[in-house]
Amino acid sequence: MLIQCSPLEWVETHFFFAHMTGKTKIQLLTELIETSLEPTEFEVVLVEFQKAGGTWTLRVFIDHPEGVTLPHCQEVSHILNEMLEEKDPIQSEFNLEVSSPGVDRPLVKLSDYQRFLNERVFIKTHQPIDGSRKFTGELLACSEEAIEVKSESSGVTSRIPLDLIAKATLKPILNFS
Repeated sequence: MLIQCSPLEWVETHFFFAHMTGKTKIQLLTELIETSLEPTEFEVVLVEFQKAGGTWTLRVFIDHPEGVTLPHCQEVSHILNEMLEEKDPIQSEFNLEVSSPGVDRPLVKLSDYQRFLNERVFIKTHQPIDGSRKFTGELLACSEEAIEVKSESSGVTSRIPLDLIAKATLKPILNFS
């Protein structure tokens, strides 16, 4: 059976099914954004929807094989504006920001950890592991359950379950000489 919906009904229906499948609204919004960018070479790194100072902001961090330029951000903003106007998934006024993930790129998906093996990372956990909640060092391994980080200060390797990670970013050493 095919049901045709207006954009607003589509989103309400989509969010209803999100509740049924255990997905959050931000996960569904991320899927909508990823689908919009599928025909392009852009990768969605992270999507945030936050309120600060009374204003909502939809922040989309993107990557591109050649690096992210200002024209790339403008192109993605245009694509997303069209999709957001058509689908209308956000009921309140908001600002759209599109940017590169920066040098301290967030690590969000398993593929991020796999891609950046042997790189320097910063990890913050929800609860202590081996007596610490913050880890800076080399990303040695990753699986669907956990990552392993070798501390640059102690040399100790810690196994960190993915579900305990509150924040993970690349932490490159920048030389400006």
